[in-house]
Amino acid sequence: MAINLKATASDVKSGLADPLQLHYIPASINGDGPANVEKFFTPYTDNQPGGVLQNALRGYPLLGKEMTLPEGYTGVIFQETKKPLSSEDDRNFTFGGAFRTLTYWNYDRNPTQNDPFSKALNWLKLSEVLHGEEDEIDAPKPEPALSKKNKVKQEKDSSS
Repeated sequence: MAINLKATASDVKSGLADPLQLHYIPASINGDGPANVEKFFTPYTDNQPGGVLQNALRGYPLLGKEMTLPEGYTGVIFQETKKPLSSEDDRNFTFGGAFRTLTYWNYDRNPTQNDPFSKALNWLKLSEVLHGEEDEIDAPKPEPALSKKNKVKQEKDSSS
C-alpha cells in the first residue's frame, strides 16, 4: 500500500491567501469533514486575561490560546475523498488547505508550554538548532586544563 499526497506549491500559496481556521480540541469526534465552526463555536468564545480563550464543547469547559507556527513553517491539511476498499489498496490524499496559526484547546486548564502540543512545536526549534548551519559563537574560550605539576607551580607563584 502506498500513500499519495497531491499538492503543489501554488496550492499552498493560494491556501495561505485564505487560511483555514483550525482548532485543536482534545476530543474524539465521530465525524470526518468540515464543521460550521463560525456559527456554532466561534461566537461563544470569550477572551480572558492573559490571552486565554474560553469556550465549551458539549458542556465541557475549554480553555485555549491562539498559536503561531514557527517562522518558516506552514501547516497543510490533506483530505481523503475516496476510502480504499482494502488495506492493500493505495490511499490518495488531496490538498485541503493551509494555515500558519491555530487555536489550541485544553479541558478546564490553561494551555502552558508543558502541554504536549506546545512541546512538539518547541522540538521544531530544537531541531533547527541541532541540524542548522554552524555559526561562530563569540563565547570566551575555556582555559586549558592544568596538569598537577603546573597547578602546584601556579599555586606557588600566586602565594609569593
